[in-house]
Amino acid sequence: MPGRLRWLLVYFLLWSFWFEGGRLVFLTYQYAYGSGISPFHWMPILLHGYYMDLSVAAYLCLIPGVWLALAPSRLLYPVIQGYTVGMVVLVSLMMTVDLEVYRAWGFRLDTTLFRYLNTPREAFASIGSSPLGTLVALWIGMVLASLTAFRFANFRLAGRRNPGPLALRSWFSPIPVLAATAALIIPIRGGLQLAPMNVSAVFFSPNAFSNYAAISPQWNFIHSWLEREKAGTENPFSFFPEKKARQTIQALYQPSAGTEPLLTTQRPNLILIIWESLTAKAVASLGGRTGVTPEFERLSREGLLFNQMYASGDRSDKGLIAILSGFPAQPTSSIMTIPSKAAKLPKLGEQLKEAGYHTSFYYGGETEFANIKSYLYHSRYDRIVSKSEFPSSSWNSKWGAHDHVVYGRILADLAHETQPFFTTFFTLSSHEPFEVPMPTVIAGKDEESQFLNALYYADRSLGQFIDQARKQRWWQNTLVIVMADHGHCLPVLNGQGASTDKTRDFHIPMLWLGGALKAKPQVISRIGSQTDLAATLLRQLGMDASAFAWSRDLFNRQERPFAYFAFNNGFGIVQPDRHLVFDNASRQLISSQGVIEKQDIELGKAYEEISFQEFLNK
Repeated sequence: MPGRLRWLLVYFLLWSFWFEGGRLVFLTYQYAYGSGISPFHWMPILLHGYYMDLSVAAYLCLIPGVWLALAPSRLLYPVIQGYTVGMVVLVSLMMTVDLEVYRAWGFRLDTTLFRYLNTPREAFASIGSSPLGTLVALWIGMVLASLTAFRFANFRLAGRRNPGPLALRSWFSPIPVLAATAALIIPIRGGLQLAPMNVSAVFFSPNAFSNYAAISPQWNFIHSWLEREKAGTENPFSFFPEKKARQTIQALYQPSAGTEPLLTTQRPNLILIIWESLTAKAVASLGGRTGVTPEFERLSREGLLFNQMYASGDRSDKGLIAILSGFPAQPTSSIMTIPSKAAKLPKLGEQLKEAGYHTSFYYGGETEFANIKSYLYHSRYDRIVSKSEFPSSSWNSKWGAHDHVVYGRILADLAHETQPFFTTFFTLSSHEPFEVPMPTVIAGKDEESQFLNALYYADRSLGQFIDQARKQRWWQNTLVIVMADHGHCLPVLNGQGASTDKTRDFHIPMLWLGGALKAKPQVISRIGSQTDLAATLLRQLGMDASAFAWSRDLFNRQERPFAYFAFNNGFGIVQPDRHLVFDNASRQLISSQGVIEKQDIELGKAYEEISFQEFLNK
């Protein structure tokens, strides 16, 4: 075999083995942090994942292959050496970032991160609880080990102390090397079969983690980058003819047969508290941990506790849209990050302002994050209060003002506010890195303990706010609504470990209380979503909710109880006595409970298809 051709083959194999080594790092890392599986089950993952590793290795060999074919001998080593160093640093960085992306968000590295990089401070604050020292050490270690391996292989092949890859002859024919380089298209596309390489090509197990671990983060990133333009114009979730899918969805929404009034007036003051990461797993009365949210438990006995609510998405920007615009989350996109689309959504703030409400929005952080600020201005809030209006002494180290500080500002402002008012508070203290201004109550240095401790602080702040609010002149005419922006993968309950059932991660509480609530305290067990708040509230106010086409009145008994949620490239459907989680890549259920019929899966597919089409149409 000609020298340069042999070098290209070894270079290709070295890259493929390096990616397998990276997969071992991924498996070890996830296992160490409790989200992986036993090492006894790693071998099938490595074998199936190698198929995708060959594809990425082929991508990385295209430029060296062309250079090997066309470059003079004296320039071979310097150029390929520089290229290799650059690629090793880059792909090692991608591998390192992917470790935390999966642990925190539950999906492999793709272009999702770019949505948040226009606000780098907040983006880095989101990883405040990550073991940055460990990650940097892993990155440096992978880079050094990789460069050593590549240099050793080059030395052995060239047979020289100062290797210049295969500069063994002053002449050679470039045709074999060019042909071999062109043949790299075969591993790139995954073989000679009709369908090219895709994510599902490496899926092999009913266990979701095993399938996700087989995916190459570098391949996943390249694929999502190449598909980014198509994703803006084509619906990747076209399961049925659009007419059929729309008919399936329309059957879920029925005209209101009348709503029992729960309020003392149709124009109460409204305080909407959107609590960062308030998962049902931290609320004892919903089957969660005890002692984490005692104030919420106390308040729940004084109002209406909705115990079967589900977050629409897995990030704050998706949750805000679901709550304030009644629009469902998309699996692979976020409409809030595209201001031109978000501006076309109906908005609670705007509708209430037109009804005579004085509106305000409070957030202790920077509203520029994820284009929240643009959305708020389109919502026509009269007053937007954010981080810059609080003294730096009240900030944590990453995000902004602590919850109790913002609650204090709200109380001060509402003392002079014209009624009726609609005030929205998006909390932040229970966001990573979980820094709270109180002595530790839930001890532990691990992420779960710190998260629960931050929830305890946020809960205490809420209880203090409500106790002070009861003393205000506006309390008797006020409805307070507490709801999470999204759930959380923590805490782990009942030794779940790497459970594939995401349903519990999306389960959140909603609470209505206040002087304007005339209904007696009770638990509402009707299944619902964040998207249902808009229609439920507006109909209690005697207002038209038709603009919120994806929102249902939870008190309308004519409508079928269900909740839909979306995660990165998948969805879940919750119905009475059953629920399911579906993965789009493998086109299969990854978890379910109860008797699941074909029409249940079709319902989720139709909902995903039409909601994403509506996103594209905006």
